[in-house]
Amino acid sequence: MDINQVISRNLQQLRLQTNMTLGKLSEKTGLSKAVLSQIEKGNSNPTINTIWKIAEAFGVTYSALLESKRVTAQKVTLDQVAFQKDDDGHYRIGCIFPSNINRNFEMFMLILDPDSEHVTDGHKKISEEYLFVQEGCIEIVVEDTSFKLKTGDSMCFDGMVRHVYKNPYQRVAKVYCMNYYGNN
Repeated sequence: MDINQVISRNLQQLRLQTNMTLGKLSEKTGLSKAVLSQIEKGNSNPTINTIWKIAEAFGVTYSALLESKRVTAQKVTLDQVAFQKDDDGHYRIGCIFPSNINRNFEMFMLILDPDSEHVTDGHKKISEEYLFVQEGCIEIVVEDTSFKLKTGDSMCFDGMVRHVYKNPYQRVAKVYCMNYYGNN
């Protein structure tokens, strides 16, 4: 399917799901109703900045507007997960399932080396963070409260507040993390 048709379909679906008029979307994005109408009809090739404005207006990720089809079943193997590192390389995160137009959460695997930590100032988007420790032990500091989690433990917290992942132990920690974005 042509990318403009994909964006068109996703924009239509988002507007239906949120009951948002072209006028309201125009106000939220700063784009004219005529431009939005052309995009929704698939008669326009929107720029990256235009797609970002639309995504932000709906509170979805950029890629949510570009996803070509809904998947009814999906298997992800660990070797398919691309891990990114923080500056010192001791914290790695791999996105297993990204958010999209049909999924209001993201699922990650976090790997934290022994005697290391990773600080997150908080997410800009309203979110809840859910953790499940698969292997090892970690400490999570949410604002000023510290929680110790061992293999099999879970917790959740407000993802918009400052939080710190710590591994003061001698073993690598592996944690599944889900960021849930609610029905925004």
